[in-house]
Amino acid sequence: MDRARYEKFYPKIYNYIYYRVLHKEMAEDLTGDVFYKALAFRSSFDERKASYKTWLYTIARNIVVNHYRSRKNELQSDDFEELAVSNDVEDIFGANEDFRRLYELLETLPEREREVIALRYWGELSYKEIAARTGLNENSIGPIINRSIVSLRKLWQ
Repeated sequence: MDRARYEKFYPKIYNYIYYRVLHKEMAEDLTGDVFYKALAFRSSFDERKASYKTWLYTIARNIVVNHYRSRKNELQSDDFEELAVSNDVEDIFGANEDFRRLYELLETLPEREREVIALRYWGELSYKEIAARTGLNENSIGPIINRSIVSLRKLWQ
């Protein structure tokens, strides 16, 4: 992997993972694992099957899934004490309390909807890339996002 690709994709992969695990140091470690695996398995990348970006997100998703499988516990309220929120997150979500509330509301969504939201807004993937990454129909991505946002807005009130 060349330095330009690393610098281009690191922030996006980190954001995707951060919004899945909500823990700064864990997101840094898991993001490092993504790029280690990408380097170690670069010979398995086939640009005819998927874009490099999609391939990286597939690795990232698998690493997050394995992280939660090994953890076997849902986040506890004590985990919020360790939550290190960056200035960018605070700019987006406002006060830390609002961020915590949003996270709790996101946790009420089914896993598929949470993943689509994370890929779209924090991974900055297109509908086509999300469809390729998740196996969902590209035409179903928009309605999933819209329903999820409507649900979150209702719960927020």
